[in-house]
Amino acid sequence: MSRDILVIGGGPVGVCCAYSLARAGAAVTLIERGDAVCPSASSAHGNCGLIAPSEAVPLAAPGVLARGMRWMLRSSSPFHVTPRLSPSLARWLWMFRASCDAAGSQSRMPALRALHVASAALHDELGRERGESWGYHRDGLLEICETAAGLEGLAVEVRQARRYGVDAQELAPAAVRKRLPGLCCDVAGGFFFPEDAHLDPLLFTRALAQFAADAGAEIRTGVEALAIEGSSAATVRVLTTLGAMDAGQVVLAAGVWTPALARSLGLRLPVEPAKGYSIDVARPEDFPEVPVLLCEASTVLTPLGDMLRIGGMLDLSGWDMSVRPQRVAQLQRAAARAAGPCAAGPVRRVWRGPRPLSPDGLPFVGRCPGHENVIVAAGHCMLGLSLGPVTGQLAAELAGGARPSLDLGPLSPVRFG
Repeated sequence: MSRDILVIGGGPVGVCCAYSLARAGAAVTLIERGDAVCPSASSAHGNCGLIAPSEAVPLAAPGVLARGMRWMLRSSSPFHVTPRLSPSLARWLWMFRASCDAAGSQSRMPALRALHVASAALHDELGRERGESWGYHRDGLLEICETAAGLEGLAVEVRQARRYGVDAQELAPAAVRKRLPGLCCDVAGGFFFPEDAHLDPLLFTRALAQFAADAGAEIRTGVEALAIEGSSAATVRVLTTLGAMDAGQVVLAAGVWTPALARSLGLRLPVEPAKGYSIDVARPEDFPEVPVLLCEASTVLTPLGDMLRIGGMLDLSGWDMSVRPQRVAQLQRAAARAAGPCAAGPVRRVWRGPRPLSPDGLPFVGRCPGHENVIVAAGHCMLGLSLGPVTGQLAAELAGGARPSLDLGPLSPVRFG
């Protein structure tokens, strides 16, 4: 392993890479463009904190395409595309459409499930070994449906996921209400996923950064990577806002900012920024220690101590990060339906940020062709927090020349050409 390794990106994926590399004996420097790891602009800062081994069905699936075509141009839908002239968006949408075929979606499920299972085990291990202080609870996930049609669609996904070992317990309406006593809306039924967990994203990411520093990594904030000037067999030169930095190897883990850096190496990563929202409110007294996913509204309610985080929405609006009040109001209405008026506010904080969407729902993890000392670890969609530990492990294995513990073929940075 080249001892000097530069990790670009201070989100959960980047800090997990730095931690795994430092533990493996590398001399690691992590740079983050914000003034702290997990800055407010990152996709993890306002994340709902789900660790989701039950997520075996990727973002790009036949049912998603059918719903997406109805949703895309409706401004009130959970998944909205802002019409604009953008070659990169057009290319991404074409790839997304192609990825939604049944055979392709099925072929990606084993890879996604394997990533989640391995990462969930690493999350457990971190909690045990490090005396977790980031609110880690492996108490499952409750997904509820307000309509029979919603329940039928969820049941189809569950049947697919069960083929790959996902534990899903079907719940009748009475059983849902027993688990969620404050439920105010009609409910057709739901499923409980006992393998899942949740945590506080900000506390986790900053704790992992400290663990990486304790293992010898240097964490430098306020340093933005501008371009990768070039690489040789021995070094990679990265141009930053504080001058050029040379390293034996580089790990690109900058989320939605990764494609701009990869382009300087001739690698065209199809990662689109999708604006997501979350709001924080006081947690209702009767809200259980279990996250709740509202199927039809595509909204998650996660208990984080005395706070309830309500998140959802995907806006493919480019780099427009303005707050749309109607989107915030949608989250409040969904929360009020599920957990009563007190779950809608008053709002402690509104967050929005770009989530790095790949067209097929799988991340990009692997070496950059033609630049073998550059490792890509990006495009995790909404799963960077869940898959951070296993991505860090895979990056350390690649950097050390070891055989990866999981098949990286489905995650290849050049799988779209």
